[in-house]
Amino acid sequence: MIKKGFITFCLVTLPFVTLSSQDTTAISWDGFFESAAFAQPFVSEMHSNVSKAELGYNKSYSEFDLLEEGSKFNRPMVELHAGFDIPLFANFSRDIDNKNKWGFAASVPVSVHVLEDMWGSETAPVINTDYRFGSFKLRLIRYFPNNRFIKNISFSWLPIFHECTHLGDEITIYRKDENFPITRINVSYEYTEFQATINDPDRIRENCHSLRLGFSYRISNRGLGWFSVRKDAELTTDLDIPASKYRGEYYLEYQFQRTQGFLASKRFVNVLSFEVRYRLRYGYPLFKKVDEGKWETTEVKEGMLFNFNLYWGYKFYPKTNFNHAVGFYFHGYRGLNPYGQLRNYPGYPFFGISLIYEL
Repeated sequence: MIKKGFITFCLVTLPFVTLSSQDTTAISWDGFFESAAFAQPFVSEMHSNVSKAELGYNKSYSEFDLLEEGSKFNRPMVELHAGFDIPLFANFSRDIDNKNKWGFAASVPVSVHVLEDMWGSETAPVINTDYRFGSFKLRLIRYFPNNRFIKNISFSWLPIFHECTHLGDEITIYRKDENFPITRINVSYEYTEFQATINDPDRIRENCHSLRLGFSYRISNRGLGWFSVRKDAELTTDLDIPASKYRGEYYLEYQFQRTQGFLASKRFVNVLSFEVRYRLRYGYPLFKKVDEGKWETTEVKEGMLFNFNLYWGYKFYPKTNFNHAVGFYFHGYRGLNPYGQLRNYPGYPFFGISLIYEL
């Protein structure tokens, strides 16, 4: 039902997505359904609405591994992020008359994130899919054209945003056939999110150091907090899973872009993007196969852990239009598994390559 509703939403709203031309010196956007470039996700932001196709090696767990090869850093996986930002309104201008400028914009970000095992011997199962959508996103920016160090300060606020996650069909069937104590965890919740950025990239065509502080807070409280599990249907034992005590998630992001210097230009931009995120490890048990049809249960204590996400590479702008860019990056991650039900697994590594499309 959720998938059908999401597809319908995309088809209805996509015709309203418009792009505005961007210039390094003079910009003026005003009106409904105009897009704005500021307060957009950094490259390293987890689960953003930036579209990515990634291939890399990660850790496989026997719980979610049809090959049952155990928990090891063993084979490549595919991560697909599909997202867009529906513009609702933009009103701002920035030019070279040395006057301080304000800007305001509203939009609706939507995204889908898929983890897929493309090299399974019998099938190529989708391990997990995350969906994110909700209310409009409010954005505000203040430019400082006469300041050498602080070019601007931007703020964004997502009042209400929804995330729901789903295990792939093959994985769910596998867990039922293998008599798992827990077939699936329903990770579904609403949250609000706030971001503050110094030197927002905002399509600036020069070397730029950007710093962002973000905070999200769960505002829903159904089920067990971040997740729920149905007895008899998804919970086949008498396991006692406590409700979540934590509601917040914090992150700090740094992004550096080079448009000048060695192997860099205004169309060939070198980018380093790094995120440190302090997020919750979900408090439901891990399972490890010890015998045919038997699974060993390891209790998990809910708690906050640090997660690290790094991108380095280049993004390329076309000659005729600066509204969009295609980037090629090396991507490294270490921390909690960032996907759905797998968020009780720490020490998850990912190293690979990423192709990114930015509007």
